[in-house]
Amino acid sequence: MEKSVFSRGRKILAAMDGSEQAMNAVRYISGFFPPTQTEVVLFHVTTEVPESFLDLQREPGFRSSVISINSWSAQIKKNIEDFMQKARNILLTAGFPDESVTIKVEVKKIDVARDIVKESYNAYDAVVLGRSGVSRLKDIIVGSVANKLIGKMPHVPVVAVGGNPDTKRIIIGFDGSDGAMKAVNCAASLMYRSDREIMLCHVIRPLNIHLGMDMFFTATEEEGWINANVEEIRPAFDSAKQALSASGFASDRIFTEILKDEASRSGGIIKKARSYGYDTVVVGRRGLSVIEEFIMGRVSRKVLQMADQMAVWIV
Repeated sequence: MEKSVFSRGRKILAAMDGSEQAMNAVRYISGFFPPTQTEVVLFHVTTEVPESFLDLQREPGFRSSVISINSWSAQIKKNIEDFMQKARNILLTAGFPDESVTIKVEVKKIDVARDIVKESYNAYDAVVLGRSGVSRLKDIIVGSVANKLIGKMPHVPVVAVGGNPDTKRIIIGFDGSDGAMKAVNCAASLMYRSDREIMLCHVIRPLNIHLGMDMFFTATEEEGWINANVEEIRPAFDSAKQALSASGFASDRIFTEILKDEASRSGGIIKKARSYGYDTVVVGRRGLSVIEEFIMGRVSRKVLQMADQMAVWIV
């Protein structure tokens, strides 16, 4: 019998905004999580027509405009209903049971981001959203709502999906910190699949990069720095591999990589991911320096900005 960690179901919140990227996020969910052991809530926050618009019906000269606004509002509602049903059908076609996929549409109470944050406290294992939303102008780097959400949900893994990423290969940015081990534990509890490959990627930045232009270390000192870092990360690698193996990942599908000549940790991780076809990138919300990485770690923030056609898990 195949080993699996999914002794209990997983509950996933899919934040939906009517965009094609949100639909791609649903496609990612359909291929990433086991259908018979996952509950998905498709959640949309809608806004009503402003009262100031509706007040126009008191003015005879504006009644035609009000009729137009009401028609527009009705059409928007229908578009969202059709969109949510299409998203649901993607999951049902992928094998998700009818009762495990719920559509939940709520009228905005505070603002879209904070309403989603409030919903995320209802015992979800992860929140998945499209990297960019309906407004391309606002979403040049990372969608405006997505960016707000990632900073406001430290209690749950947040997955920002860009493009239409493959779901079979995962790379974890790993520095041996508590944040990195949380990323590994998240992978162990949520990401196991028998055909899935996973890589732990550690980046050692050159010693000279930490100094000013008027200082430098010799090649011997640089080599010593690298060797010391390699020795230091090995026990952490072993612990991470044991956790992944215990969750069901085959030992011959767990890889480790140490990059020794990258000026940027985030750049090194993304370069490796692109070179080897790892479309899912997992990073801890904070790294070794909590003070430097106040709300969300610098590495995780940069990875999110660079991985525009990948799924980035912020754990």
